[in-house]
Amino acid sequence: MFVDNDVNWAARAEHHQGCAAGVADFVYLHLGEGLGCAVVNDGTVRRGHHGLVGEIAHLWTVGPGGTAMMFTEVFAALGLRRPASTAIDTTTLTARLAADDDEAAQLRAVLARAVGGVLSAAVALADPRMVILGGEWGSQAGIAAAVSEQFARTPRLVPVVAATLTSPELVGARARAVEELRSLIVRSAAERCELNDTERRREHVADVMR
Repeated sequence: MFVDNDVNWAARAEHHQGCAAGVADFVYLHLGEGLGCAVVNDGTVRRGHHGLVGEIAHLWTVGPGGTAMMFTEVFAALGLRRPASTAIDTTTLTARLAADDDEAAQLRAVLARAVGGVLSAAVALADPRMVILGGEWGSQAGIAAAVSEQFARTPRLVPVVAATLTSPELVGARARAVEELRSLIVRSAAERCELNDTERRREHVADVMR
């Protein structure tokens, strides 16, 4: 059995079937009720010594008004947390982003700066070929475009794109399950063949001894 978190499963799905197909090195940033990141290097999701690669919620970045704060606190400052929780209120967030007014534009700009600060750290450490934005609000076209525009002002010109798969974490987990089943079938068949070969050799020796 192989256990992993949803963000890593989503990154695997985008790598095998989505916009990162054929890309060996990329960063997948999950922006939903929670905040997470997967780092794929040489085609493999990296987990780290304690399995904590990609824990970005407490990275320091740029908040409203240019104030330095932890990434997760940006949403508290914007009034976008669920009551008595650190979870992001994605329903309110997506509704505010959908409005065609100055407030929505300002919110996109604030979020783009905050996300851009996190990505600067991720890109500096991982040196990816591309960055993928996923999650309930991260994959929205407006957010992806705003983050891409913001990140283009940094010294590291890495493409930023929106995730393409629906429920990628399920796609990734299902693909891994199929791989494991296929591997089990192949191993079982090989073991049966080896057992049959051993039995035939024993029979041959017995015939010779008679």
